[in-house]
Amino acid sequence: MAGSAGGVGAAEASSGSSGAANPAAEDSFPTKAAKPAGTSAANSAKVQVLPAEGAQVHELRPETWPAGVRTGDPVITATREAPGTPDRTQDRAAGSATPGGSSAAGSISAEKTPDADASILAFPEPPARRRRRYVLAGAGTAVVLLAALFAVLFFSPALALKNLQVQGNSLLSSEEAQSALSPLMGQPLTLISDADAAELLADRPEVESVEVAAVPPSDLVVTIRERTPVAVLQNGREFLLIDESGRQLAAVGERGAVALPLIDGGTEAVNSEVFPTVAAVLAALPANVLALLDHASAETVDSVELKLANGQTVFWGSAEASVAKARALEALLLMPPADPPVTVFDVSTPNRPVTR
Repeated sequence: MAGSAGGVGAAEASSGSSGAANPAAEDSFPTKAAKPAGTSAANSAKVQVLPAEGAQVHELRPETWPAGVRTGDPVITATREAPGTPDRTQDRAAGSATPGGSSAAGSISAEKTPDADASILAFPEPPARRRRRYVLAGAGTAVVLLAALFAVLFFSPALALKNLQVQGNSLLSSEEAQSALSPLMGQPLTLISDADAAELLADRPEVESVEVAAVPPSDLVVTIRERTPVAVLQNGREFLLIDESGRQLAAVGERGAVALPLIDGGTEAVNSEVFPTVAAVLAALPANVLALLDHASAETVDSVELKLANGQTVFWGSAEASVAKARALEALLLMPPADPPVTVFDVSTPNRPVTR
């Protein structure tokens, strides 16, 4: 009995001493009741604060710690995980524990290991580089568009000349003008210039200048500016229209076909000494007065005379002050008929014209 009691007592003593003198065991198997005295709620947990967006909070409680880990304050860690990523906090906590349960901070810390779902931080492109890239892209686009436009304007058959219209001509017939300009047919409108049309009409004495205007998609308007005839020369049975320089512009079969004065002397009159003076006088007259003349003559450069169709005579004198003389003659012709009728208008002194 005593042995039994002694054994029991020894067992109890052994049990008691074992429970009281083995703090390592208590550390190895911590419980909620093992919280040291004097510990408050303020230092009962270590918290790391992270941004709330996309974060998951994991708490490691003492009862969940693996064997061999030292007791201590609970550690709460927060990690940012990609949506849908499994919770691997406990695995990382277990893997980070060191033998003997100690760490540099005296507590367990969970370190986040790299995983394939981690985001890569992208730094913004420098503004200067971005602007340079935009400029290069815009320049390349502009070059491509210009090349396409060039091809359409200069090589596309859609802009080829199909219809030709001539205007401004009276001495040169439209049929003759279109025949002379026929080599332009089929050419792109953008390639046809005034010089091209003028070159094709260069052998026509009636034409002084040419202007072309494109009317897309396939029409071209050619405006002809003709030289102005100022007199008529008789050449056998035909009458030649001449301009101020004596250039023969056209021929008519009848004298009355044109209302222009006839210069005496035939075709040789253009070679005479007085022809430039007579031509300059006729060129200074307005069209309405020029149409009233029948012929013009001069024995010297200072004695130009004009004969009206109604038989009246105009003494002009020299070619000086021809513009003022022309105005004076036009005013005299607008005067009411006198009695007796005027036979001579003397405008050789334009500021003092005389009628006889």
